[in-house]
Parts: sequence; C-alpha cells; structure tokens
Amino acid sequence: MISFAFLLTVLFSVSSCKDDDDPAPAVAAPTVNAATEIAATTFKVSWTAVTGADKYLLDVSKEAHFGTKVTGFDKKELTTTNATITGLTAKTKYYYRVYAKKGTATSAASSVKSATTIE
Repeated sequence: MISFAFLLTVLFSVSSCKDDDDPAPAVAAPTVNAATEIAATTFKVSWTAVTGADKYLLDVSKEAHFGTKVTGFDKKELTTTNATITGLTAKTKYYYRVYAKKGTATSAASSVKSATTIE
C-alpha cells in the first residue's frame, strides 16, 4: 500500500518540475499595409519588418476565413517584407495576411486586408 507521505512527495516533485525545453521565443505579428499596384491578375502586398524575424509566411485567399488559399500562397515563405501576388482572376476580391517567423516560433497572424483586382 502506498503511504500518504509518499504520494504527496511524488505529487510535489512532479508539479515542481520544469520542462527541460525552453519555450520558443515570442515573435510579434507584422503590420500589413494596403495592397498597391493592383491590376487584373496581380497586386503587391507589403508589411512592416518584425525585429528578429528571419522569414515571413504569406496567406492569400478568396475567402475571408482563409478556408482555401490561392495556389502558391498558403503560408508562402518569404525573407522580404513584400510580395507580388500573381495568377489571379480579374474583378475578384482577395484577402491576405502575414505571419512572422523567428526560428521555430511563429507569430499570430497580422490583421487581414483585402484587394480587388481590376478588369
């Protein structure tokens, strides 16, 4: 039979243990800008640089909830703070957002912006 003192010792030992792995450093979300150079099948997006970020992940979708992404723009990895979105359909509204990455840590998503391609 396990003694009460032994059970308490085990419980306190387990609860006072720290995870040996340090948590990934937090990284701030980028601030996304309004799209520019909007044309029938393309537009340009940009965002603010995040201190310490080594790459950015860009999502582009026709859906505000990003259920389906535009081909090639599902967390597309970039090392710059801008991108030209190509292969789009004319007169269509697209949504975009960006994440910053620092090592294995990924920020929350930026705010979502939209752009509508022209005729």
